[in-house]
Amino acid sequence: MNISVSPADLLNQEQAHSDPGIVWLHPAFCRLGLPLLPAQGAWQREAEGTGVALDAADGQSLPSGWCLRLLLMHFCDSAVRSQDAAVDLGADITALATQLGVPATTPVLDEVRTQLEALLQARLTVAEDAQAPLGVLDARGRGKAAAWRPRIRLNSRFLASLLRQAVPLDRRVVTALAAEPLALDAHGWIRSLRQGQAAGTTITTGWNSLLRRFGAPNQDLPAFRAAFEDALRMVFALDFSISLAADDEGVTVGEAAGSEAPPPAPDVAPPQPALPEAAPPVEEAPRARTPRAAARAVAPPEAPPAEAPPAAAPAAAAPAAAPPVEAAPASAAASETAAGAPAASAGPRRLGSSVSLRQSLTGLPVVVWLRRGTGEEPLVIGVTPGPRMETDRLTVLMLEPMMMQVSGGLNQREFDQVSAWVATNRDLIDQFWDGEFDTFEEVTGRVRKTPAANWRMA
Repeated sequence: MNISVSPADLLNQEQAHSDPGIVWLHPAFCRLGLPLLPAQGAWQREAEGTGVALDAADGQSLPSGWCLRLLLMHFCDSAVRSQDAAVDLGADITALATQLGVPATTPVLDEVRTQLEALLQARLTVAEDAQAPLGVLDARGRGKAAAWRPRIRLNSRFLASLLRQAVPLDRRVVTALAAEPLALDAHGWIRSLRQGQAAGTTITTGWNSLLRRFGAPNQDLPAFRAAFEDALRMVFALDFSISLAADDEGVTVGEAAGSEAPPPAPDVAPPQPALPEAAPPVEEAPRARTPRAAARAVAPPEAPPAEAPPAAAPAAAAPAAAPPVEAAPASAAASETAAGAPAASAGPRRLGSSVSLRQSLTGLPVVVWLRRGTGEEPLVIGVTPGPRMETDRLTVLMLEPMMMQVSGGLNQREFDQVSAWVATNRDLIDQFWDGEFDTFEEVTGRVRKTPAANWRMA
């Protein structure tokens, strides 16, 4: 196969082949959003020298939504790793769903099949720097909808462009946001900016530019801004390497100052995303949806209630029946550990009566302890300065009817930070208290960091 690119221009092949935490994607699909909802006919988008266009086959809908994005990520990632235009789709639609990292349920398989057929029958092109458009799929990769094709081919010129400049996405973020097309767009856009960004610098993009890049047809700026800010919150809660600031001028992207590295990926397969149970309905100017499993996880953190007592509230204000948070088992084989991510194991670890969430997972300066409730006792969480459960350093916080300290010594700043985290993760806290989780991975996959001081909303 002839590729019009020199070996010196190729991506770092050791990284491309060996790093399973990366998903490679063409920069055009990072800089410009693809259709969010089904439509017919022709669709195109251009901004600052980059263009993407889709032409549907007669009578066919354009590919769209989360599935289109995952398919293109799979095509690009496979091609970068193999340096081959031929992309394996697997023996059948179930095999393809497994490669995409989505659950092989009937509604999801139907959506993958529908979107794949629409994509293979459409003409998808990208253009960069005022050059002639490049077809993404080779004509041999497009076939009749009824025939399963175990392999498709990318256009050789598109492959050459991809191998020169593919953008590395975070597979952990992609997996968590698989059902959120606008959030996937936001993650790709941020990573494409960060790819060429000098250390210690920031880049600001105005709202009108972002609307041109990612807005839905006929969407006004206020509606788009609200939807894109929702998407940015989702990304910010998962990507520990970035700083974000959103104000009336636009969105500023930089490197997180002093942030901890993301928790290491477990050796077991990541939790499957909560994908739609059916293809999403056609809507006008959609708002980004939060995953059903974390409906309140990305809402703006609320300030503590005005009537909440200061950090030194007397213990007598809480019912005496509120028990302290239990310590997690000390054994390494116990059902959970005081860590921000599950340790490597042969499979998901079963939960006990409590779990600790480290600073790298929550974004807080303290460790949070969740526990299961019993009887009619009031809802409480625990906080310790470090990963060990030391009862003499434990702060117990009661969450209802208002958040207050039952015991311990958080200062006012720490109390405010934990209060904001609780507001962001209240669904998770309630469901753990009610015993609705079975594995440690289910819990850690749902935790959301509270936006830090460098996240600003106008």
